[in-house]
Amino acid sequence: MIVGEIMVKHLITIKKTDSLKDAQGLMVKHSIRHLPVIDGSELLGIITESDIRGAFIQQGNRNKGGEIQLMDPARMKVNDHMTRNALTVSPDTHIEDAALLIYQNKIGALPVVRDGKLAGIVSIMDILGLFVDMMGIIHSSSRIDVVMNKAPKNFEAVSSIINKNDVNIISVGMAPYAKDDKKQVYFFRLDLCKTKKLVKEIEAAGYTVLAALD
Repeated sequence: MIVGEIMVKHLITIKKTDSLKDAQGLMVKHSIRHLPVIDGSELLGIITESDIRGAFIQQGNRNKGGEIQLMDPARMKVNDHMTRNALTVSPDTHIEDAALLIYQNKIGALPVVRDGKLAGIVSIMDILGLFVDMMGIIHSSSRIDVVMNKAPKNFEAVSSIINKNDVNIISVGMAPYAKDDKKQVYFFRLDLCKTKKLVKEIEAAGYTVLAALD
């Protein structure tokens, strides 16, 4: 899957000459944490909720009496606090690559640029939402956790047992098996079903079922 399939296309943006008060207002109104900063359709940078928070935390100038003068967000410009040369991806970037960029750079979102123009934005929440949907977590489902050797034939055998029972496999997750490094635990998330018969057949085929949830 590519970024273009999940990115937000209807963007809320801001100009570099706008104030931090304007930026904060837009974020609150639209429940977002990132605003691309643009000039026409050209991306100049990005300003985030944490950028604004950091600007407010900074101490203001001291007056002649030594007192700190509070900074006025209505007079503070986006241009002075935004991130320039922001990391970007294209609509054709694979989701896995975008997720890795976000993780490695500890950022919350990536502007999406096509032919030098801003085309969308993809956030960590967009990617998490995709993951949740793919795993079927928000849908009523059943699960069977099976220990097996890493050879592909074993996965195919267990999958075949499930399919022969007319049960749809929503997703499969994997994790190391602590008791044997030559094996893995496969988490089969299935359409909602009774798992008793499946467990019996899987175990009869020589595999260990760690858990089953209807």
